[in-house]
Amino acid sequence: MDIAVAHAPETPFIFVSGTIGEERAIDALRRGATDYVLKSNLSRLGAAVERALREVALKVARAKSEQQRRDQEIRLQRLTRTYRMLSSTSSAILRLRNRMELLDEVCRIAAHQGGYDRVVISLIDPDARTLRPRAWAGVDSVTLRAVDCVVLDSDPQAVGMAERAIRSKAPSVHDDLARDLQPGAQHEIWTALGFRAAAALPLLIDGTPIGVISLFSNQREVFDAAEVDVLMELTANLTFGLQYLEKDEAVHFLSYFDSLTGLAKRPLFCQRLAQLMGVAVDGGAVTVVVFDVRKLGAINDSLGRYVGDRLLEKIAARVKQTYADSECAAYFGGGTFALMLTAVGNPADTGRMLQSAAAQFFVEPFEIDGQVLRPAIRSGVAFYPHDADTADVLVQNAEAALQAAREDNEKYMLYGLVTQRPTSRSLALEARLSGALDRDEFRLHYQPKVNIESGRIEGFEALLRWQDAEDGLVAPNLFVPLLERSGAIVDVGEWVLLQAVRDIRSWHAAGLAAVRVAVNVSPLQLRRRDFADRVLARIEPADKLPCGVDLEITESMLMQDLELSIRKLAQLREAGIGIAIDDFGTGYSSLRLLAKLPVDTLKVDRSFIQSIADTPNITTLVSTIISLARAYNMHTVAEGVETVEQLQILRAVKCDQAQGYLFGRPTPASEVPAAIARLSRGKL
Repeated sequence: MDIAVAHAPETPFIFVSGTIGEERAIDALRRGATDYVLKSNLSRLGAAVERALREVALKVARAKSEQQRRDQEIRLQRLTRTYRMLSSTSSAILRLRNRMELLDEVCRIAAHQGGYDRVVISLIDPDARTLRPRAWAGVDSVTLRAVDCVVLDSDPQAVGMAERAIRSKAPSVHDDLARDLQPGAQHEIWTALGFRAAAALPLLIDGTPIGVISLFSNQREVFDAAEVDVLMELTANLTFGLQYLEKDEAVHFLSYFDSLTGLAKRPLFCQRLAQLMGVAVDGGAVTVVVFDVRKLGAINDSLGRYVGDRLLEKIAARVKQTYADSECAAYFGGGTFALMLTAVGNPADTGRMLQSAAAQFFVEPFEIDGQVLRPAIRSGVAFYPHDADTADVLVQNAEAALQAAREDNEKYMLYGLVTQRPTSRSLALEARLSGALDRDEFRLHYQPKVNIESGRIEGFEALLRWQDAEDGLVAPNLFVPLLERSGAIVDVGEWVLLQAVRDIRSWHAAGLAAVRVAVNVSPLQLRRRDFADRVLARIEPADKLPCGVDLEITESMLMQDLELSIRKLAQLREAGIGIAIDDFGTGYSSLRLLAKLPVDTLKVDRSFIQSIADTPNITTLVSTIISLARAYNMHTVAEGVETVEQLQILRAVKCDQAQGYLFGRPTPASEVPAAIARLSRGKL
């Protein structure tokens, strides 16, 4: 029995004897026998054998089931660890903006969280036609240089695991190195290091290999199909991150600096201003001057946008020559510049001095393509701590002073004098505006959004207009700020939604094909906690509309309460309402922000489109925006398209839609059918 149990534990053993005693039989059972049968009672032998076979079969099945359970637990633990690794690497891709830091961090995560004993990321050197290690974890660099530097033009019959992955553009997996790989230099080193399984996955960008990630384990049979699927997703995420790291620098510049002038945008200017305010010495004032170029619109209209843009570039060049720290100067768009500095003395005297300093930029005329231009400026001035205690408010107050200077036709205005100035035309305008909604004086005009590839109208943007009884059709830049300041924009914004829905139903009843209509949202509307509910109440039932409604929101609005804004927009998006970021590239957007936003469309700001035909860098930036949008499954709309050349460039960089004067000016709702018919007859 001792020998039988030692060599065949699963085989049942039955004693058949005529002389075995009860004591000897019990001892046999203790030693492992299944049963005993007396020769005098052999009729029981068949049943004993059958029972013994059933019991051993059950025992084997239980053992097999237990082994399968243990194997499943091991695979589940392994897969859980691999998914945790995938999550951490995705976070690193969003967090890290340096190429080598990203590669090092991915290797570290794969080794520590993924449980691999060795991880190497190698990239192709196209000049030397070699595959060289760039990052690793779990092995020393001497071994790496000896094994992992691969010559890509070697004998096809002698290629290694990494080169096989590069050539096939598919994973090269070896769950048992001793079985799968032929003896050789790599095999000997890997087995000497204790590795039993390995896998190499290619890094592909648009189907082209740029490198490979190799993973090794001291255990066999670890790279099953589920694990390889997760690793392929990891490589896809990594190549996405590598692809956009260089473009991210362009996006970073796009976020903080104006591409036309090279000066800081508002966010960076305000950050620098806040720092300056924080170190201002006792008795010193931080001063902000905001000035704009008078009649810039007339220059654009009479001499062309190209001349206007070159003028802005030359003004910026003079500003940068004067200010060594370029972040102390900014360009806010629309011909508006800003300056900051510290000064001691009477604010009024300082304001006059600064306005005079800004005017010095315009003493000498500007010559552009044979045209001599002598533009003039208006300025608004605000002081810290006298006029505001935060950077944002200080800039806003300087802009308010500039607006007051425009309204009163003054060369410059101090913010302290804004509230003291006599009643002007704007006050009378504001008084009439307060009852415009009740008098049904607001109108909606619609500008088409055209599919660049097909030439079909796919949507309209609803634009608010005011038909004043005294002044006729008032420009939006004159009355919209007044609505914002009074808070009436909330009620007017809801009227815009209702009227857009009415017009949609009217067009549908007239037999027009369904098109989407975009409505602009003001910051005051978005800040309301019940914003989403109020929007849904105005347009429900959304599924009964013949077409969809989109909401256009600027980047800066989202940043006021990002998480709350995301929840509101997600609720609207789930109800079938499209979400678009308006004037993209002029605010705070980044890869991390785009990844979180429930957004369908990015609208490329008109300032980029106006320069796209004659500034190669602008074309690159617009192409980057479109690539980013496509990566996040968003559509793109180019604003302010005015020429066929601009349209051709946008078609080349695969922008989805365009709107602008090239396709038509904003038109009343009653003229929309004619606009659709006109565009349907033309060719883009």
